Amino acid sequence: MAAEQELPLFLGLNDKSITDIPKTVEKQRYMTSVAPKTARPGKWVEQPRMPIPTGEHAVIECQGKIHSIAGYAKHRVDQNFHQVFDPRSGVWSLKAPFPLPCNHVAGVSIGSKIYTFGGFIEQNRCPHSKCYVYDTTTDQWGSIAGLSRPRGAMSAIVLDGKIHLLGGRDVRSVEWHEIYDPAADKYTILAGMRGSTGTQPFVGQRDHMGVAVVDGKIHAIAGRMDSYDFNTSLNAVYDPKADAWTFRAPLPTARSGPSCVFIDGKIVVFGGEATGKVFGTNEAYDPKTDTWEQLTPMAIPRHGLHGATCAVIGNMVHVPGGGPVPGGQVQGAYHDAFTFG
Repeated sequence: MAAEQELPLFLGLNDKSITDIPKTVEKQRYMTSVAPKTARPGKWVEQPRMPIPTGEHAVIECQGKIHSIAGYAKHRVDQNFHQVFDPRSGVWSLKAPFPLPCNHVAGVSIGSKIYTFGGFIEQNRCPHSKCYVYDTTTDQWGSIAGLSRPRGAMSAIVLDGKIHLLGGRDVRSVEWHEIYDPAADKYTILAGMRGSTGTQPFVGQRDHMGVAVVDGKIHAIAGRMDSYDFNTSLNAVYDPKADAWTFRAPLPTARSGPSCVFIDGKIVVFGGEATGKVFGTNEAYDPKTDTWEQLTPMAIPRHGLHGATCAVIGNMVHVPGGGPVPGGQVQGAYHDAFTFG
């Protein structure tokens, strides 16, 4: 661990001479929002840095600790690092490595276990179907039933004890929606992420999006079709009782690769990327009023957190690592947290 702590706060992926955020990123940072300001904009609080600068990794909270799994790191796109942060002690540690070195892994936690699904072997391509479960009580990984349709950069979220897998990319973005039942170790394939008409833009066929559960319904927000040249601001809502999708007020700032979480009665969406842009923009959605408002932007704009895309501990939304420039050419160990205070 001591040796890992000596790594720079930021590392280049292919260019090993990069040990900080390039100055050129100043022209690429997008921090603003057209949404109205709020009386409670919140604040960002710096946290202990990660041991290893990482991007395009899964970030998952499990029993009060934060797990960072796989991703781009140390000049490779296929790493198996498993870094864990304990907010009570403020200490990072390394746990059992991920079984399959890769990136863009989806994952969630239920109880003391973390479930992961798919990912890419190469940079944004070559998806795999492998899925795993990690037991925090034994520090061991095991295999679970694999995906019938390999993909990476999908979104995963728990609803009523089962795991919904949404979108992702195989060769192109897909609108697939399936449910994994941990108790049965089986998948149920649902109809695709489609709205009430065939002409609604970006109804499905999305990857790199944020998801959150509010009142028993899943919000799938932002993302992109095939590349960040085609980002969307869509805020689509899945009702499991109706098995149908409807639409709410769109995200004011279209982007892909954001982090998304429901906290303090709001869906908070921050970070992300677009062509030539990395976002610090932070916006909150009120599901009761179907409106958006702007919050305090990120101190260091980043993108590329997968899994649950961030980790909530108490009233703090932790954001460890991520890419501080558009694309995947720089990874970071910077770690901060957002709170409404």
